[in-house]
Amino acid sequence: MTKSLGVLCIGGLQTHQENHAAGFDSDSRSHIVAVADEADIDERRRLLNQGLAEQYGVPYIEGIERALALPEVDIVSMCADVERRHRVAAACAEAGKILYLDKPLASSGENAQLVVDAIADSGSVSQMYSFVNTPWAKAAKECVESGRLGKLLAVHTDILFAKGPGGTASKSDPRVETAEPAQFTFVESKREFFDLGVYPIGLCLWLIDDLPSEVSGVTGNYFFEQHEQNDTEDFGAVSMSFDGGIVATATGGRIGWNSHPAGGPHRITIVGELGMERFDAWEPRVEVYSTAEPPKLPPPHPQDPMGMWRSTQQAAGIPKKTTYKPLADETRWYPDDIEAFLDCLEQGVAPAMSAQQALGASKVISAAYRSAANGRPESV
Repeated sequence: MTKSLGVLCIGGLQTHQENHAAGFDSDSRSHIVAVADEADIDERRRLLNQGLAEQYGVPYIEGIERALALPEVDIVSMCADVERRHRVAAACAEAGKILYLDKPLASSGENAQLVVDAIADSGSVSQMYSFVNTPWAKAAKECVESGRLGKLLAVHTDILFAKGPGGTASKSDPRVETAEPAQFTFVESKREFFDLGVYPIGLCLWLIDDLPSEVSGVTGNYFFEQHEQNDTEDFGAVSMSFDGGIVATATGGRIGWNSHPAGGPHRITIVGELGMERFDAWEPRVEVYSTAEPPKLPPPHPQDPMGMWRSTQQAAGIPKKTTYKPLADETRWYPDDIEAFLDCLEQGVAPAMSAQQALGASKVISAAYRSAANGRPESV
């Protein structure tokens, strides 16, 4: 790579752009040139976008087309709201830009296909943020590819985030799911199976290197009153059946800050004819126990009561938990993914989680919502 690549950030504070921008800014092979978004967004989102632009000392541009026309833009880091993500991503692809995409690709498998088609037509290089570049996921992939467990029989993944004041859900009537959700993101909550389920589902499909023929899904409200109030699930699970007899299961959701000694269960279990192996984000680790008072969750931040974003976590003073001391640096997950993306650009190789590869996870999530709504297995 002969020059530092210019990065246009679409989306600002209180999105994953907080982490993606930091990764691009810290790598000498890239630099941030501007922040932009569509011109007709609401005032809250506009101010959050401006906040990120001010943080990096770059202009904020209202209007995607104006921003994409800047000659210094090589890469677009795209974190537009889920409901309009497919439209923005397609415009970036049509402009011929290299794309680093937030997860999931779009609000449905159908909209994700529009993104993939636009990228294919443009010939753009793309990568969706995922966990495939974490050390523990790469170790699981090596296990599968080595064949040391014999024929692959099953994969199970858990990605649950220990964030927010859990234990407030009423646990009254079971939640009734919607086959095609219209809204995904609120200030107080998100559809967690959609937003976090993409991680474990993506890992399963990447490890098996195939799409399932049929899925069964379930979602519910188990932990947070905020999710009940917004009719958004805080937890979901899916079972996937593959041709050839392989099965996979995945859980994704938010479980409350006090529910786990670290950031939440993040693990992969692989079952083969010759045995089973587990790969855990928090292993190896040192566990520390003492008579000191454990850290407590401070009052919720008014703009982010669930503690979803780095900026509001820091502003609220959410402390670091002290029991688990992982020997690997879990804070490297975001920059590691950016680094892997820039490595691919530098070496001229395809990213492991391109938009085409990520499309499968969007299709599975859509099918899982349909299954959760009607109580029947659904084809992908």
